[in-house]
Amino acid sequence: MDDRYSRQEAFFGIGKEGQKKLKESRVAVIGLGALGSVTANNLARAGVGFLRLIDRDYVELSNLQRQSLYTEKDAAEALPKAVAAYEHLKQINSRIQMETVITDVNSSNIDSLIEDVDLIMDATDNFEVRMLINEACHHHQKTWIYGGALGASGMTMNFIPGEDKPCLCCLMGTGLSAPGSEPTCATAGVLNTTTNIIASLQCTEALKILTGSDAARTRLLVIDLWENSFDLISAVKDPQCPVCGKGEYEYYGKLRGIQTTSLCGRDSVQVVPEHTANIDFASFAAKLENLGKVSRNAYTLDFDNGQFQIKLFKNGRAIIKHVTDEKRAKSIYSEYIGL
Repeated sequence: MDDRYSRQEAFFGIGKEGQKKLKESRVAVIGLGALGSVTANNLARAGVGFLRLIDRDYVELSNLQRQSLYTEKDAAEALPKAVAAYEHLKQINSRIQMETVITDVNSSNIDSLIEDVDLIMDATDNFEVRMLINEACHHHQKTWIYGGALGASGMTMNFIPGEDKPCLCCLMGTGLSAPGSEPTCATAGVLNTTTNIIASLQCTEALKILTGSDAARTRLLVIDLWENSFDLISAVKDPQCPVCGKGEYEYYGKLRGIQTTSLCGRDSVQVVPEHTANIDFASFAAKLENLGKVSRNAYTLDFDNGQFQIKLFKNGRAIIKHVTDEKRAKSIYSEYIGL
């Protein structure tokens, strides 16, 4: 007798029929950090049939305080989070299908990441990507679950397509805060209990949605664990919302050239070229070895000239370390990798 999911099937809200629906479900997890590693772990253990594991980053020692899937060995090897998550999850549940995607989520690739899944789990660390997810999900009429955490506080909400349903833009508007004006995990810190709770709340809602339950939450849930507060806030559709009211997109479908993004609290800038590459690390390492220290694994190539460091991914995306100016990062990329 197979009893892997017996405790879950015994729960009145799931049952054998609900478990069958989970097996047939497809979910994209965007971001595999503190929220995403818990989310991927929970959904894999719950028996969701297909998980697309999406993250642009690699494991570092500072992640281990809250990113529960990873180990010191992952950090020492600087494994991409999508790869490390996959390697651990396949040992937890070998029966489900998983796909790893090591990429920066942007307007040029989001269609391919979400169009064939039933649900999108937001575990990202910036609102620009969330706004893109919101617009793309509105365009494709996809359900997604928002989650965010900082310090001891967090919030989460389900966004379900419907003429009378609000979107993220209805709730928070379109304006993004100016860089440096808001606290971050690096400056304000974050408790692993906060990220675990928010991700678990997201996953519970995912189980409801994927099994067709009518118990899915319709309000924004805001928590503060330090102050012991749990609040539900109603959100209503704004008829004048640029996204779900007028169908006007600021992020979705806006293809641009080379993109640079300062990585908050990391003293680094990410550079994403306009065109995807497939870099031969062996030959590329030979070009750089006379200019500084070069090391590589199957997923990334690292270059260090004593002033800055470059972590280069196969598709041409790079993280330039010890640089905060985006123009300087672009210049370094152009000089050492080429545009």
